[in-house]
Amino acid sequence: MRVILIAAAACATTACGGPGDPGGPNVMGDYGGDSCSYENISLRAEGVAIVTWNGAEIALQYRQEGAKITLIKQNGSSSVFTLKGNDLVLEHSMFCTRK
Repeated sequence: MRVILIAAAACATTACGGPGDPGGPNVMGDYGGDSCSYENISLRAEGVAIVTWNGAEIALQYRQEGAKITLIKQNGSSSVFTLKGNDLVLEHSMFCTRK
C-alpha cells in the first residue's frame, strides 16, 4: 500500500493531473451511505482517494474537473462520479453521500 500512495502522490503533482479544479467545489471529505456500494470513499489532498470496500482500504488516485470526480484504479481503469449537492453519483445508480 505504501508504494501505491507514493505513486498516487507523485502522479497527482505531475502531468497526470491533480485533484483540484480551482474553480470547482471542494470535494475533499468522506462519502458513503446505504445507497453507496463502498463502505467509504475518502477524498484527500494531493489527489489521493482511500476507498473502503469489503473491509479493505484501497488507495487510488482521483482527479476533479468541475463537478466531475474521476477515481483512477491501479489497473488504469476509472469511474466518473458527478457531484450533485452532497452526493457523489455514479451513472444515476449509486449515490455516496458526504458524511
